[in-house]
Amino acid sequence: MHIIFQIQGRIDVPDGTTPSPGIENQFRLPSGQIASVHPVIELAIGPDTDDHRDLTYSEAASLGILLDLYDRTATLRTSN
Repeated sequence: MHIIFQIQGRIDVPDGTTPSPGIENQFRLPSGQIASVHPVIELAIGPDTDDHRDLTYSEAASLGILLDLYDRTATLRTSN
């Protein structure tokens, strides 16, 4: 079984942020720190619980959940 999803959004970053050369979805902040844009898989015991946490890809795979990112891009644009 497959679930098809699409994520689209915007992240505001400080002026002076630059893309990391050759690495999709990764940006260097003016401080030198690296910011990445990745979807995450969260797990909770039930729909009404507040125990959700992000799974690593290997934790998700151990549950039979495999994330296949076939189209993932992020671009840096200046604000208008």
